[in-house]
Amino acid sequence: MIKHINRLAPIPSPTRHAEHLRDTFPEVLATVTSMMRHPRSLARPVPTWRPPSTRLPGDDPLTLTLSRMRVGDVVREIVRGTGETRAPAYLVTVRITDPAGRRVPRAGAEAWVRALLADDHITAVHQLTDEPTPTFCWLVDARFTPVRSPASLFQQPSRAA
Repeated sequence: MIKHINRLAPIPSPTRHAEHLRDTFPEVLATVTSMMRHPRSLARPVPTWRPPSTRLPGDDPLTLTLSRMRVGDVVREIVRGTGETRAPAYLVTVRITDPAGRRVPRAGAEAWVRALLADDHITAVHQLTDEPTPTFCWLVDARFTPVRSPASLFQQPSRAA
């Protein structure tokens, strides 16, 4: 099986592309999942801290950067007010960039995020459309299971933490 993405081939729907990514690149997805749980991904209030990142396979050298921040009590109450029974512990942010500065296709970036999460958890993900590169955020509980949250939390990302 060929393990690359041809940038000249049309990108299928993000859902179908995510299935392909799960089948073809399970080791990359395992790396990103372990990055999410690793203590280094927790944002630090020091200027030298940088979120962990990994290069995504394919013809275009895309980079996935992942960070997480602890969720405050206000956000927990907002989420609980929507009927969610699980308490969010972290805000996870995934950004997919091209090191050369080229535009990253949003459908391809969405496919990587869909590949990371189970299909029934994708509704917990919010895409920040005002960002220059594809950026996705979601809340997770202490076991890193996505927690549904209102989109209004992500209209100002600093509010979600």
